[in-house]
Amino acid sequence: MNPSSDKRPVWLYLTETSTGRVTLALLLSLLIHILLLFGPTLIELKPAQVELPPLTAKLEPLPAAPSQIKPRAPAKPKQPPAPVRKAPPAAAPSSAPLSSVSPAEPPGLAPESAKPTEATEAVELAVPAYPLPRHAQLTFIAYKGTGFQVGEARHRLEIKEDKSYTLQVGMNTTGLASLFKTFDLNQESLGKISPLGLQPEVFTENKVTSKGQQRLSANFDRANKQLIFSSGNQAILPEGTQDILSFLYQFSQIPLNQATLTMPVSNGKKLEVYQLEIGSEEDIPTRLGSLRGLPLRKIHAPGEEGLEIWLGLAYRLLPVKVRQIDRNGEIAGELVISDIRVSDE
Repeated sequence: MNPSSDKRPVWLYLTETSTGRVTLALLLSLLIHILLLFGPTLIELKPAQVELPPLTAKLEPLPAAPSQIKPRAPAKPKQPPAPVRKAPPAAAPSSAPLSSVSPAEPPGLAPESAKPTEATEAVELAVPAYPLPRHAQLTFIAYKGTGFQVGEARHRLEIKEDKSYTLQVGMNTTGLASLFKTFDLNQESLGKISPLGLQPEVFTENKVTSKGQQRLSANFDRANKQLIFSSGNQAILPEGTQDILSFLYQFSQIPLNQATLTMPVSNGKKLEVYQLEIGSEEDIPTRLGSLRGLPLRKIHAPGEEGLEIWLGLAYRLLPVKVRQIDRNGEIAGELVISDIRVSDE
């Protein structure tokens, strides 16, 4: 039969001959590959965790934060006493400035008084200007270099009534990148919120790549001042040590009114002391629009890996961009914020 005179669909005609069936299979295979490469949805790995329900779509911009460490005013020479005015008997003197008083602050949040020293007399610790939300969900787009999208990272922060916190991160390749490289990363930081900010107790990481699976952990034994790794190694635990997750959220809890700051950080394998240089405000293009960001850049020697972090000045100093620098000084990858949802309920 002449196919041109056959009024049946071409695909039905092709299925009746062996040559036609082979041709049809090749056409279907080609169509599938075209859809995979150029289709709007591509292939996307399922998130490692179930997405949280929508909380607050966006944080309202906050006013500029006062300095969190306020120098004491120098002693003034004595002057003749002013006329005494009778005060109400119920009024009690208070040495704390009004700006540091927080009605929502539970009893016992302020640090215990220490023996007078030059350090304790020189500074006065105030309530953090940017308190962490009780619930937060941040979504980042992951890029290789600066322009090629390869995946997605999801951050979740939960703070309970007893001041314990859970911080989880799930990251995986998506889209075209998932066809060529398997990458699935899950990290978790568990600890407490103290007057000095986050105090991690356990950090864990599970990573699955094309080369296999890797698991590591670090325990923060603060009673014995030891950092214990799953490899069996140990290190002395300095005061204020953070893990690679908690330190991203610690910046809102400490003063940032100096040129550089020092922070011990563990990635679950070892302990490093980060020297971070605080830069000037920058505009960051994101899917949320242009955001005002405060950059912090890890000081590193030539041939060492670098790290840069931008804190959202209108978003409670939450991280809105993270950049990794390779040993050659090139940008290895970036995480750029695409969604922020929070709740204080």
